Amino acid sequence: MVQLGQIALSILSLTGWLDRPVSPSLDLLLGKGPAIHPQTPPAVSKSIAIVGAGSGGLAVLKTLLDLPEEVRASWDIALYDQRRDVGGLWLEDPNPPHPPTLPETPLYPRLRTNTPHPTMTYPGFTFPPKTPLFPTYEYVQQYHADFATTYNLTSHIHLNHTVLAAGWNGTREEGKWVVDIGRTDVPEQVVRKSFDHLIVANGHNHYPRIPHWPGEDEWLANTPIGSPKREILHSIFYRYPERYINRTVVIVGGGASGRDAALQVGPLTETYQSLKEGAYPPDGAKVTVKPPISHFTSEAVVFIDGTSLPSVDALILATGYEFRVPFLTRIPRNSGIKSPALITDPATYANSTTARVLTSNLRYIFPLYEHIFSLAPQYPPTALSFVGLPVLIANCPSDRAQSLLISHAIADPSILPSRTDMFGKLVEREGKLRELNLDPYVVGHKMQGGDNEAQAYQNSLVRYLKQVGSLPDDGVDYVEPWRRMARNESILLSRAWSRVENLKEADRWLDGIETEDEWADLMYRLADWQAQWEEQHGKGVDRYAAA
Repeated sequence: MVQLGQIALSILSLTGWLDRPVSPSLDLLLGKGPAIHPQTPPAVSKSIAIVGAGSGGLAVLKTLLDLPEEVRASWDIALYDQRRDVGGLWLEDPNPPHPPTLPETPLYPRLRTNTPHPTMTYPGFTFPPKTPLFPTYEYVQQYHADFATTYNLTSHIHLNHTVLAAGWNGTREEGKWVVDIGRTDVPEQVVRKSFDHLIVANGHNHYPRIPHWPGEDEWLANTPIGSPKREILHSIFYRYPERYINRTVVIVGGGASGRDAALQVGPLTETYQSLKEGAYPPDGAKVTVKPPISHFTSEAVVFIDGTSLPSVDALILATGYEFRVPFLTRIPRNSGIKSPALITDPATYANSTTARVLTSNLRYIFPLYEHIFSLAPQYPPTALSFVGLPVLIANCPSDRAQSLLISHAIADPSILPSRTDMFGKLVEREGKLRELNLDPYVVGHKMQGGDNEAQAYQNSLVRYLKQVGSLPDDGVDYVEPWRRMARNESILLSRAWSRVENLKEADRWLDGIETEDEWADLMYRLADWQAQWEEQHGKGVDRYAAA
């Protein structure tokens, strides 16, 4: 989720690749300054930069290294992440948040996965034995670290390095990315490298989307005497529910962080949850549901149904995140490049067919083929790709499916459809969303059809590679039946695991569970066990409720 990249090797490993260091400054961000001339080792046939060491970056690094040795032997592949270790948003921020400065991650100490961990894994690489079925964040970060170590990825991973700016120097047929890289531990050191391919895997949970309402400034400035100071904070700053004791709280939004805030804050203080029509608080949440906010007065929060709450002290905005890639919006200084690689314009009237450069309206990056390859006309489709943009999907398996297509397309660009056909596929997807009365430029990269669409998307990517001969056609879907089952029954399995933990029977259920097949069998048994118990006790719940 971090927007920039980092490096785990010593600076000696960059010898021959980097030009002389320069000091970062405002000039760097504005594209000005002394000339820097990138160097590329003559023995390298392809150079590839990956930005981000979360699940997406690790997935694409491994799939690139999994290509046949004769294909990628002369490639130079480097993954950059600005933080101290791999794991993306699952890596804890050692510092408490200090608004408005954004923290490194939205992770909060009581965070647990909301789906069973076997559904979140890279295919063939399980969590360790005895891992709770719904683990805390520490397990997930360690899983990513174990993945990097097990598959010898660390020699390609460069931590504590920040990608500051990246621009394309070339034509629609060929060229190079000019990339300026800084060190988070040595801020004055900036170096330049050039790459044939740039893969963005920096996540999309770093730049909070913060709505504003009429009258909020007056409300914030009018804290009653003797009451806690009024505040409106995005959930990226949320850490401990105890902070809200003796306050009246409104949680805005019903996504994952909104559900967790409702479950954690609700039992401790008077709590409301502002939700769109058709949305519901999580099971067990002690909250009062309110409709969306209309406006504020100096005294109260007013909702669209005309009701108001005069006693509110704090709002927690679980309102999602913006799709920003800052280093693509900055021109490397004195590079001769005239325009940034990405235009971020929330008010843009461009669409996928009229955008002259890659564009983000902060909800949607376009035009992209399959949420992956940039179709901007300035460079070849494989020059710039993204891993991990889809939302409402299991990240590790989806990231690997995307990475397989990226890796094979970099090895052989001819496997991709023509640019015209890729545009056609994109326009077709956007048209289908409009037929459902959905705006594709608001929906963005969300899988609207839930797990069924998410799984169909992953299957289609891998099936395509089989059709063009890049992968052997075994006639089997990429997403395994057990993974589909467990995603569909995540809520049932969550209730089952809560009951297992309450009965203190976790060790018994987890005993001897090691392989992927054994984890799958465990989830089938748990689902049946819980469904039978609920039927016997007249719970009347839908075991196939969506997660």
